[in-house]
Amino acid sequence: MTDCQHCHKPMKPATANMLCANCRETYWQLIRQLGHVQLPALRSIMLRQARIGTPTHTPSRGNAPMPIDTHAQDLIADSEAWLAEQAGKIRAAYAAYDWRKAWYAIISNRHTILNMSTAADDYAALEHIIRRNEQALTPEDELIILGTCPNCHTLLTGTPEAETVTCQHCRTEWAAPAIKAARDERLWQVQITGTPSDAAKELKRYGLSVSRNLISQWLRRGKLTHATPTKHKRQYTFNLGELAALLDCHR
Repeated sequence: MTDCQHCHKPMKPATANMLCANCRETYWQLIRQLGHVQLPALRSIMLRQARIGTPTHTPSRGNAPMPIDTHAQDLIADSEAWLAEQAGKIRAAYAAYDWRKAWYAIISNRHTILNMSTAADDYAALEHIIRRNEQALTPEDELIILGTCPNCHTLLTGTPEAETVTCQHCRTEWAAPAIKAARDERLWQVQITGTPSDAAKELKRYGLSVSRNLISQWLRRGKLTHATPTKHKRQYTFNLGELAALLDCHR
């Protein structure tokens, strides 16, 4: 018995590329997702043919060409390079294919791709690409504040379940749990003045879900020692760190 080179769980029987059955299946689904969903969506966004999230009406102000989305362009380049590399491993000539033909070549050679000696490394590289693409394709109102980049202090956003986050300014990748932990420490320095509902909405921006009713209960029970009433009815100055800490204890 040996361990899967990706998830590091014991697997039996051992496979040539050292990926367990679950990782092989997930790897294959990510390959399909890249070519079937993500790349077409990113190309539409790059050319400004699509918007992320709920469409809104924008008045026409002429026919000036829209600028190309360069961030989407970078993601497309990385995605296409990965496809070209994998296709080239099947047959050298395939490396020169455009991205769609390269993808078709890959999905037509499942056995070859999944049994390559480099499959574990290729899977890890693809996971990184998929995560970056997924964040770019996620509507802004579904992203949360994960924290700030330790290098350049740029605000980092991502999905609540993100395992890693890449700074859009310095391009450094960080482990999301560590970034969140540092963020939660800094929340003790952040205050918000408003109603319990306002405080709940602010916490939601950080991926912390709490109801206004629960915050009101904490107020009545005297658990929010840092919350101070204002001259306005039902409004307080809340400490976000205290709210986050209480929420963590409440779970």
